[in-house]
Amino acid sequence: MNHFQKIFNQTKPVIIAGPCSAETEKQVLEIAHQLKKHDNLIFRAGIWKPRTRPNSFEGIGLEGLEWLQKAKKET
Repeated sequence: MNHFQKIFNQTKPVIIAGPCSAETEKQVLEIAHQLKKHDNLIFRAGIWKPRTRPNSFEGIGLEGLEWLQKAKKET
C-alpha cells in the first residue's frame, strides 16, 4: 500500500479544486455545489493571498472561513 492509499484509502487519484480566491459567499457555495457531484474531490478556496504589489487584493480573510464551513455543511 503506497502513501496515497494509506491517506485516502483508495487507489483512484484525488483532485483538489476550487477558486484561487474566495471572493463572495455566493461564489464559494455555487462552486462547492457544482464540485459535489464528482467523486474523489477535495474542495479548496484561498482566503488569504500574499500580496504581489501594494494595495492589491489580500483575500477575504476570516469571513471566508465561515463560507467554507457553510459549503462543507451544505455539501
